[in-house]
Amino acid sequence: MAETIKTITDRGQFEEIFLKFFQNREVFIKTKSGDLYIQFLGYSDGNVAFRIPRVKNVPDSIVALTRLGDNTIYASLKVLDSNEDTFTFLPVKFQIISEKRKEERTDLGQTDGKNILFVTGVISESMIQASLESSAKKLDQVKDKIASDLKGRFERTKVVFFNETRIDSRMKYFKETWAPLFVKDYSSNAADQKNKDLRFYMSEIYSKDYKLASQKELISEVSVPFIYKGMIPYGYIQVNNSKPMDDNHITVIKRLAVMINDYLVKEQIFVPSKDRFLVIDISKKGLGIVFKDRRQLRYFVKDSRLVLEMSLPDSNKVTMMVLVRNTIFHESGSIKVGLEISNIDAISEANYDEFLDEMKK
Repeated sequence: MAETIKTITDRGQFEEIFLKFFQNREVFIKTKSGDLYIQFLGYSDGNVAFRIPRVKNVPDSIVALTRLGDNTIYASLKVLDSNEDTFTFLPVKFQIISEKRKEERTDLGQTDGKNILFVTGVISESMIQASLESSAKKLDQVKDKIASDLKGRFERTKVVFFNETRIDSRMKYFKETWAPLFVKDYSSNAADQKNKDLRFYMSEIYSKDYKLASQKELISEVSVPFIYKGMIPYGYIQVNNSKPMDDNHITVIKRLAVMINDYLVKEQIFVPSKDRFLVIDISKKGLGIVFKDRRQLRYFVKDSRLVLEMSLPDSNKVTMMVLVRNTIFHESGSIKVGLEISNIDAISEANYDEFLDEMKK
């Protein structure tokens, strides 16, 4: 959260701000694809000029930004004129947002070359969805297998993969928690109104499952997600009964979900990218990668979740889930993507922390 936000509309201060914050610094404009590098050329007679490489047209209004220390400076600009890739703008206002950085990143470009890291095996939710869609026959076989294994043990059995539905309250829950749903008895007589988990289930899950809600005789549920590498849920097994269920029931469904997940991975249903991406900076909570092939941008949609692997110099591998936070387009043609680490398994975290500690020495 920003500590202070200062808005400046006094035109008498504009030249000083441009010279202090924009001159001889990296400056960018916001675009739908990411932050595009631009070059500050100067300020004169109330107007400012920027060079925007390989761009001939810009919107009527843009926002240019730069950073200095803990400050991020945004300049709101209206286009006045252009000549090739040089544009003249009328500055409207500035916003200076002060926020202390959560952590410093280690620049791997400044090392002795022994710590070159690459990210491989990138796979996103959209890639997993495409993999599922192209494997419909195999998934039908999986559903038949589950139905056969559970026949006679539960009164309702359902298997859902997330490519089959856009709106699914259970899938939404699994994406947020990775945790199974286990309701021993949600009948009106037995329901404990003080049970927070049960109230959530009844209001956010049960009430939106109209088919289940119409079958009043069913009073218990176990639902367990399939999770790719323990990080991206992509479907689930759901069972319901007319009698209360216990821990043995959830154990059975958990084991079956793990078995099916292992089978789908072994069958190479999921196809990660074969590309590798150079890591240029790292920290406890994130990393930056760089590449030049614009076709690879399809993997890095803003705010999307990815699973990837990183091979450390000691041959240990780190598997993590990351969120795509920002993309920067440099004049050289290189593209930098900032990734925030949102999940990492215990062994990978230990290996990663050890590497970070070595880098600081």
